[in-house]
Amino acid sequence: MTLRATRTDFLRLFGFLIASVSILGSCSGEKKASAAQPRAAREGDVPPRQSVVDVPAQPYRPVAVSEGGRITGTIDFDGPLPRDSVIQLAADQPGCGQSITDARVEHSGSRIGSAVVWLTDIRAGKPLAVERRFELSNVDCILTPRIQAVITPGTLNVASEDVTLHRNRIINVATGETEAVAPFNDNGEVIPFDRLLSKPAQLEVVCDLHPWQRAWILVFDHPYYALSAKSGDFSIADIPAGTYRVKAWHPVLGLAEQTVTIAAGQDAKLALRLAQPIPVSVPSPPPTG
Repeated sequence: MTLRATRTDFLRLFGFLIASVSILGSCSGEKKASAAQPRAAREGDVPPRQSVVDVPAQPYRPVAVSEGGRITGTIDFDGPLPRDSVIQLAADQPGCGQSITDARVEHSGSRIGSAVVWLTDIRAGKPLAVERRFELSNVDCILTPRIQAVITPGTLNVASEDVTLHRNRIINVATGETEAVAPFNDNGEVIPFDRLLSKPAQLEVVCDLHPWQRAWILVFDHPYYALSAKSGDFSIADIPAGTYRVKAWHPVLGLAEQTVTIAAGQDAKLALRLAQPIPVSVPSPPPTG
């Protein structure tokens, strides 16, 4: 074993232990939060905001689906699209280069990629996928993938490929609470979070050391969701016959909603249009003291 390998292994273990303490801190020193006794505020918490993911009133039930239908469609945006922004970096931020290009919207013309589409009210359908391990990486001082949808329960592996320090803070948008912190000391580190994806939620990830770094994770308890391609196309299959509410969301371009009726074994087509740009600001912890 080389000295370099020994140091890297040590730092990976060190980062994992810190992350474990961050996400499990409430188990060691705080009483379990409840409606009557909310969790005490911690460093990194921010004011709560409106979440696009609702907490379901009933659990999802896997059932056999015969003659399931399918939704196919496109996602467009009405209005001018925001341009990519170039961030010039100071000399005291080593490891990130001299500039960062922040590509806020993936698109082809007015068609929008990387928008999440899902059924908001489905409570029974096909079984969940067996593989529930998801990835989020710091690459060239950008979080990737920037937008993703995942299933609960699952594991989120947060990684870094950069030769610089990162401190990724994962926030529950609806509560404003910091759910976990992933500190990185060296490139090649991977920190797994096994309890983070425990319930439906909208999560936002920021880097406390590089505030332009942002990512969003929508957590669902059912498999009826999709991420649109750069062409704006999406597809959701094996849907039981019925009438459902469909949402499409992009963190910069806003929300679209529509009702759709699925007939057994048939396709339904949707044309969803996002029309309300969202101001992008980095959530900051409230002042202390």
